[in-house]
Amino acid sequence: MGLTNMQKILRNPAFGLLPVLVFSFLIVSTNQYIAMAIGLSLSILGALVVKKYSRLIYELSVIAFLASLVLCFFMAPQLDSLRVFIVVEVTFVLSLIISRLVRTRIVLRLARKNNPLVKNYLTESFRIAFQAQYGLSIHLLIILGFFVFSTITHPLFNRLLVLLIPQIILILLIFMEGIRLRILDKKLYREEWLPVVTETGDVTGRVAKSVTKDMKNKFMHPVVRVALIFKGRIYLKERDQSRLLDPGMLDYPFEKYMQYNHDIEEAVRNSIGSESKNSDIPVRFLLKYIFENENTKRLVFLYVSEIVDEITFNSLNLTGGKLWTETQIEDNIGNNIFSECFELEFEYLKNTVLLSYHLKNTDS
Repeated sequence: MGLTNMQKILRNPAFGLLPVLVFSFLIVSTNQYIAMAIGLSLSILGALVVKKYSRLIYELSVIAFLASLVLCFFMAPQLDSLRVFIVVEVTFVLSLIISRLVRTRIVLRLARKNNPLVKNYLTESFRIAFQAQYGLSIHLLIILGFFVFSTITHPLFNRLLVLLIPQIILILLIFMEGIRLRILDKKLYREEWLPVVTETGDVTGRVAKSVTKDMKNKFMHPVVRVALIFKGRIYLKERDQSRLLDPGMLDYPFEKYMQYNHDIEEAVRNSIGSESKNSDIPVRFLLKYIFENENTKRLVFLYVSEIVDEITFNSLNLTGGKLWTETQIEDNIGNNIFSECFELEFEYLKNTVLLSYHLKNTDS
């Protein structure tokens, strides 16, 4: 098993329940202090090996075993194995309850940089802590009910009541969390990862597209846009309704977030290829600028593709849009028809690309 696979396994916060689970099996087959020492050792090992954002439950089990050792050694040295397990279970549940009460402080301390990844790890850990607390608390109430109201005192029944139920609870939590993380991994494998960039274009990290959409303009991502101009007219179509920015507004057909670890030329070709059947058209870089509103923040790379050959233009097989003249666009600017980015870029296109086209045709 590779290091990467091992890291994926260890990030499962439910594995923090393993020391208590192992202890539940050892308590009936070995000395109670040896069983607690092994459980404590596993807890400490997990707290040392696992990343700090995923080791919350290991740390809570360390506290539970230490407190139980003290209680059993100094206060109740004559307890049998089942009662020792109940002591450990009670202290573990109490540590889970306390951790949830101070949850806000823990999150603030460990996630000071407001890192979404850190918060996700902590959320997973607290979710498992709540489930374990809920399940084990019900078990303790069941034990209390039987001890108060039941007259059954058979040793086998007591063992099943005290040990089997929490073992089932802990195994189910570990197993179900493993399945859940596996499903999330498959989902993340298909996720789009966007680079986080500075105003100069330097990449400082990456974030999932589905995550950054909910965080509005917290991060800036590079976006490639390609203006398609055919014989001095600009091809525009309605933006898809799923777009974060200006859905339904008229804009170029070619726009795409640059993917993490992709170069700019690859992003340009991807933006064209995703909307047409011919990505092999001439393109050239025009300008780079920052666009920001309350919903998004982008470092825009604007390219232009000037086509004068009708065969090449038809080979794109574009649908749903039309060619707009300069005059038609000017008559509708500011009428809530065009996208914000297009209205910002049009003046530049008009005074560079379109002006050059008109001058060439005037000379000819």
